[in-house]
Amino acid sequence: MSTPSDPHANLQADLDRHRVEFMKSELALCFTFSTIAARRYETGDQESANKSMANAERAYETVIHFLSDPMHSKHLTGEESQDIGAELERLRNRLDGLISKFRK
Repeated sequence: MSTPSDPHANLQADLDRHRVEFMKSELALCFTFSTIAARRYETGDQESANKSMANAERAYETVIHFLSDPMHSKHLTGEESQDIGAELERLRNRLDGLISKFRK
């Protein structure tokens, strides 16, 4: 006879999974905004590019907030935390590169 699973543990596992998916989605969104910004800068549409950069920065800051808040970060595995941190670094380099290239 099997014991019923703990509903609280299942709920926590679902919440943890959704938390990671949310942060990864925000990172993907940020990369998308940075790509749009790059294209807009290249075509001379400074206003649209700046808006896309602002959206990318907001998404970046959202992930930073979740990663630095112990209420959220304590639910990440070491591997998840490292992966998200590596993507944040890659993203920061991309954003800084766009800033230095197009916002002189």
